[in-house]
Amino acid sequence: MRDSPHRFLATRGHAIAKLVLAIFASITGAVCQAQPAEADGWPDQYVLEPQRSSVTFDVDAFSDSHIKMRFHRMHAQLEGTQAGLDSGRVTVTIDASSVEAHPRFLSLIIRGGGMLDVARYPEIRFVSTRFVRTGEGSGWLFGNLTIHGTTRPVRLLVTPGGAIGSPRRDGTLAFSAAGEVSRREFGLSAWFPIVGDAVHMNIQVEFVHGP
Repeated sequence: MRDSPHRFLATRGHAIAKLVLAIFASITGAVCQAQPAEADGWPDQYVLEPQRSSVTFDVDAFSDSHIKMRFHRMHAQLEGTQAGLDSGRVTVTIDASSVEAHPRFLSLIIRGGGMLDVARYPEIRFVSTRFVRTGEGSGWLFGNLTIHGTTRPVRLLVTPGGAIGSPRRDGTLAFSAAGEVSRREFGLSAWFPIVGDAVHMNIQVEFVHGP
């Protein structure tokens, strides 16, 4: 017995609806796959804004004075932040030959073989291993620091220069970090005890969302 016109239209309409749903599902599925991995979390990578960043080392010297060293060339990136900044890794590479000391006459001496020996060890490098939050926007950043070809574990106290833990309005992350290391542990024992052993590190960095 032939289907009535109403039954034929209903069946045809059901088939069309199923086809439309299938097409819609395939389109939305493709869109979801095309979304970047950062869509559900943080951007995966930030890179350093060098013009707004600085690294300085301070060492006590001559009883009542100190030597200050500033590095003018460095690269850094913050990556693996899709689950939040606490899960990210910071890598910093500093051009050791870019150091400028105060008093300035010490710059060449510090670059020379008796100290940093930049001809043999052109880079100072830091790679973080973990971050332990201690408060709103602050915490301890642990990692490995390589100076003069020697690597030692260090920790840096991080404080916000904007609001670490959330992007600033212009899409940047800014923060400060401070720490202390023994220069003799890195094979830099020259001039001791006239020049102190403790090196005070002060870091101001700003990261922008990378490519």
